[in-house]
Order: sequence, then structure tokens, then C-alpha cells
Amino acid sequence: MSDALSAADDSKHIEELYKYVERLNEATDKSQNLKDYQGIIDMANSSIKAKQLAAQFIPRFFKFFPSLSGSAIDTHLDLIEAEELGVDLEVNWFEGEGSHCTSSTTPI
Repeated sequence: MSDALSAADDSKHIEELYKYVERLNEATDKSQNLKDYQGIIDMANSSIKAKQLAAQFIPRFFKFFPSLSGSAIDTHLDLIEAEELGVDLEVNWFEGEGSHCTSSTTPI
């Protein structure tokens, strides 16, 4: 029974994450969708699959939310350190989405 509940929660978290990302992708001014980006950061504390997705989405939208940069970096570093996710996240942050730091106008 707990596996069924876990799968349902996992599915719910993933669906919620994709809603946040969809709204951010559609937004002309992404910085107006602060709650969606915060939602992505918050989902990093849920299921393993949601953590994996959050680890991809946090760097993708990082440059649009300088007010959440501290929280985003802390969360992403926690995900990198999470043993169940592996070390592939480091490549995502530093190579795949490396422009997030250089394009930011706010010092980090």
C-alpha cells in the first residue's frame, strides 16, 4: 500500500513541477513568475524523481530570479551531495547551463 501512495505522490510532484516549468517557459517576463521558480526549488525536497527534475530546472531558470539565488544555489548543492541522485548534476550546473552566473546582473 505504501508503494502505491509513494507512486501517487511521486506522480503528483512531477506533474506539479511540469506545471511550474510550463508557466515559466510561456512567460515573456519570467521574473514575474517567482512563485513558480520557488515551487521548483521547494520540490527538491520531495521524491527522488522530482529531485532529479528540479536539479535540471533550477539552473535553467536561475538567471531570471536573482532574489532566490542563495536558495537556488543551496538547494542545488544539496542535490549534488545527495547520494541517491549521483554526481551527474555537477555537469548539468557547470557545463549545461553555465551561463546562469555570467548573465546575472546581481552579484552572487
